[in-house]
Amino acid sequence: MKVTIDWLKKYVDFDYTPNELAEKLTLLGLEVDSISEIKYDFENVIIGEIKSVKQHAQKPNLSICEVNIGSKSLNLVCGAPNVSPGIKVPVATVGARLPKDVVIKAATIHGIESPGMICSEAELGISHQSDVIMTLTNSASVGADLKSYLNKGETVIEMDITPNRPDCLGVIGVAREIAALKNAKVKKPDVDLNESNDLSINDFIDVEIKNPESCPRYTACYIQGIKVGPSPRWLIQKLEAVGLRTVNNVVDVTNFVMMETGQPLHAFDYDLLADHKIIVKHADPGEKFITLDEKEHKLSDERLMICDGKRSIALAGVMGGLNSEITHDTKNVLLESALFESINIRKTSKLLDITTDSSKRFERGVDPDGLVFALYRAALLIQETAGGEVARGYFDCYPLKIEKRKIKLSIDRVNRLLGTKLNIDEAAGLLERLEFSTKKEKDYLLVDVPTFRVDIEREVDLIEEISRLYGFDKIDPKIEANIPLTLPVNMQEKFDQKVRDNIIRMGYNEILTHSMVSLDLAEQFSVNKPVSIKNPLSEEMGTLRTSIIPGALQIIKWNKNRKIKNQKVFEIGNIFYYDKAETHRHVEQRKVAFFRTGQNKADSWCEKARQSTFYDLKGDVISLIESLGISKTKVILTEVKYLKKNQAVNLFINNNPIGYLGALSDSALKIIDIEDDVFVAELDIDQLYQHFSWEKKANPVIKYPSIKRDLAIVLDHTIAEALVEEKIWEAGGNYLQSVEIFDVYRGKQVAANQKSFAFNLTFQSNERTLTETEVDGDLTKILKSLESQFNARLRS
Repeated sequence: MKVTIDWLKKYVDFDYTPNELAEKLTLLGLEVDSISEIKYDFENVIIGEIKSVKQHAQKPNLSICEVNIGSKSLNLVCGAPNVSPGIKVPVATVGARLPKDVVIKAATIHGIESPGMICSEAELGISHQSDVIMTLTNSASVGADLKSYLNKGETVIEMDITPNRPDCLGVIGVAREIAALKNAKVKKPDVDLNESNDLSINDFIDVEIKNPESCPRYTACYIQGIKVGPSPRWLIQKLEAVGLRTVNNVVDVTNFVMMETGQPLHAFDYDLLADHKIIVKHADPGEKFITLDEKEHKLSDERLMICDGKRSIALAGVMGGLNSEITHDTKNVLLESALFESINIRKTSKLLDITTDSSKRFERGVDPDGLVFALYRAALLIQETAGGEVARGYFDCYPLKIEKRKIKLSIDRVNRLLGTKLNIDEAAGLLERLEFSTKKEKDYLLVDVPTFRVDIEREVDLIEEISRLYGFDKIDPKIEANIPLTLPVNMQEKFDQKVRDNIIRMGYNEILTHSMVSLDLAEQFSVNKPVSIKNPLSEEMGTLRTSIIPGALQIIKWNKNRKIKNQKVFEIGNIFYYDKAETHRHVEQRKVAFFRTGQNKADSWCEKARQSTFYDLKGDVISLIESLGISKTKVILTEVKYLKKNQAVNLFINNNPIGYLGALSDSALKIIDIEDDVFVAELDIDQLYQHFSWEKKANPVIKYPSIKRDLAIVLDHTIAEALVEEKIWEAGGNYLQSVEIFDVYRGKQVAANQKSFAFNLTFQSNERTLTETEVDGDLTKILKSLESQFNARLRS
């Protein structure tokens, strides 16, 4: 948001320097980004007066102007349509310098020598108006230097207005903040219209709102007999200073009032409106509409349109239509000032990729009670700059009345939150300076919120208003407020950090990847239906990830392309997919994913490195689980479409699935264009948390000796080791302390459809020394259980 200091001073008196004003606005919450001076980039341009004008003999569209520049008169050739005797104009004589280092030279134009040129504002770099020459007021002195005449040192302040302060997207709103600071009143401009006694608004227009939820209020007025043309100098100067291009006097007035009040307006060519009727409604599904920028848009039935009796004429709150724009032929104007629902306008702007000064204001919210003021202000300025008669009254369609908010404010809560000692009168005075109405009731205030403050909804919002006007710098930093200054510990976050620390200790580096991927990648690395995004940034980011794998593989590929072959990385993040039972509801799960590729370690003098394997990653995963104090982990062979066969297992804790690990298949690696093996594990971190306990118990070292037994069995080749180990634990009795597999064999010594497992079992008591007989008895029970369950036998 840009404003000039001169423009602000029209509404509030102050004597701050630009830097002082910038500091005070920033402390009020209106952060100032920059301060700049308007400077003119031309030299030796003087003021002249046209004495006579005659038509060029060879080119009727050119004029030969006799121009008095004080010291002499010059005959200059000019093609502008607005040259006439008596007007004062800028003249660039031979040797004058214009913007972009253009130096004026004498020229012969169709047989007529022209020792200079009469300049337009565009040629002087003052504005973008190029179709007419610049005209000066009668007070301009002939022969005087133009830069000295114009250069009043106007200062432009640019602010970064936060989305919750749309009231400051107008110069009056910023002036209101300064007035509050100085305990003064804003001097709003008068809008005393000279309305016609012969014309009534009801004779010219009818308004119908078919979707009041998207347009709570619509006002309009009618102006007849205008003359569209260039804007006066003061209007062009104001708009150009804040970065808006001049169009014509009617459009410029609507832009000026928008910048002044924060209320966007739109002017329609009344004679182009079918049936002289305005209908506000949602678009027809698939409707096509051409906006003022000559682009065609296909619309959904959620987009709000302004229509006449037969067709759409404007994209409500965003941009007008090409079929009703103001042109030089326009004679009669319908002026619109409306209130549109902010979410609807934001969606329209984003979906159609159209961002305008109007949409920025409607997205944030405009003052429902400010519509008529802005409407009359614009009508008055159009009458002043373009002439015409304003019909008596205005049309006001207001189906959903918006009432002022009323909020109860406790002065005790104000002081508790801010650490101040304000009394109720001081608090009321601060709010009233910001144009809030207050009423005292014992130890609290009843506050009426002005409609232009759409951001004020709660008591704490009022407290914030008090604090910023009172001054944050006045609040004693040593005073302690009676509110908790620390948040309770989030145990889930604490657990996440413990998991993160334990993985990092194993030599892994943490990564962070996008949660949005392409639809193809989301489907390749999941068996669940992915969740698509309605308005994606691009096709590559059009779907929420169903796994952490795709993003991590992109990082692994990027590193490998830079000669980083050996990688151990992990990520903690969310995945998304549709629930299989309730297909309309999406599920969001938190995962921790591991990735290993390359060698298991760096080469050293004492040990040569080798390539990482499935078992390296399995060991890391089991180490993590055990470091969390979680036992009874089970691993069962499985099949996953993007993992290699016989190198994919599901993980269980107490028979509850917690994730999987395996080696990515060649087809999965080909999708990302990676040649080396990559091993991956993805665990449900919430499941890990459910099996985790913060209570730690210390077990004393058992002083009695242990007895070890080796157990080698033969059984069917389809039976998983995890199932066998589970049954050993069930049958092993209270003295069984550990079960470790040390051999898996398939070969000549066993049948073709069988295999052999060899386990090392440790038995120990913490009360006494066990006997061989007791251990042999437990071992017999284990063998009988395995024989019963799996038809297993001892290997001879």
